[in-house]
Amino acid sequence: MKKKSLTALMGAMMIMMSACGNSAVETTVPSDVDKVAEEAAEGVEAVEETVDEVTEDVVDKPDFTGSFTEPIAGRCNIDIERLEGDEYRVTVRWSGSAFESSNWEMTATYYESTGLLEYTDAKFYIRTYTDEENYTDDVKYTDGAGEFWFEEDGTLGWRSANMDVDGIDGETFFERVEYYPGLANPWHEVDDAQAAADGAGVGYFMVPENKEYNGNAFCITEYDYMEHIAQATGLVGSAELVIRKGLNQDSEDISGDYNDYKYNWSFTSADGFEINCFGNAEGKTIKAIWVSDNFSYSVNVFGQGDESETYGLSDETMKIIVELIQ
Repeated sequence: MKKKSLTALMGAMMIMMSACGNSAVETTVPSDVDKVAEEAAEGVEAVEETVDEVTEDVVDKPDFTGSFTEPIAGRCNIDIERLEGDEYRVTVRWSGSAFESSNWEMTATYYESTGLLEYTDAKFYIRTYTDEENYTDDVKYTDGAGEFWFEEDGTLGWRSANMDVDGIDGETFFERVEYYPGLANPWHEVDDAQAAADGAGVGYFMVPENKEYNGNAFCITEYDYMEHIAQATGLVGSAELVIRKGLNQDSEDISGDYNDYKYNWSFTSADGFEINCFGNAEGKTIKAIWVSDNFSYSVNVFGQGDESETYGLSDETMKIIVELIQ
């Protein structure tokens, strides 16, 4: 009796355990799987949010670090170094001549809300060299303010709030420099026009002599070259003068002047070339560009002070100057 009863009891227990086992599989295991899946999904979500934040930061925050140069005369260079977070160190050097330069040193902060790199602690000074190693600094201010930003085409804009002291009138634009290894500046200063032509590989380079033309006194003070472009800079009265000759390759406009002008017109030179002129006052040329055979040419004049926007050379003067440039 005891044996039969034990056997029956064991059978009943096995049936009950089987039923309980099936119940455990149907209720407990799916619960654990759901929990693990839910935690995994939350983890993926967190990773995706982090990636999105990093991507957004990389895409939206402009890269101010690097070197930039003023493309018209190539005399001003800006170096920007990132410090920590949104802080940057900015140094600017604007060469007035071989013996004098204007210099700015500041710490700037990037503000995402405006897209501007702003500063309020700029030190501005004029450095004058007595020889290659010795110089004196004349500090003009130490609390200068201003801002940098990027245009849609990638050029760097600069606006100073102290134009009455430093002479940075309105907005000035700079191109990011892709330097060749070991070079600090793509422009090379030379002694004369032919040396500039030889360095640029443009054959020869002729510019107006230092004398008066149609009532305007011209004075060439410096010659430079970079690959494929020869340049002469100087003055027309008190206005800055920049003359360029370059190989006619990617663009007919080698002036490096990206300003918008109110007027544009053209005239035909004595040699039959079309001279395209631009200015803010009718008949007053600030920029002129033209093409002759395989070469592109440009002339820029920039007035000072109150005449900076409206100064320009008359068509009569431009016709004379164009004939003197080769």
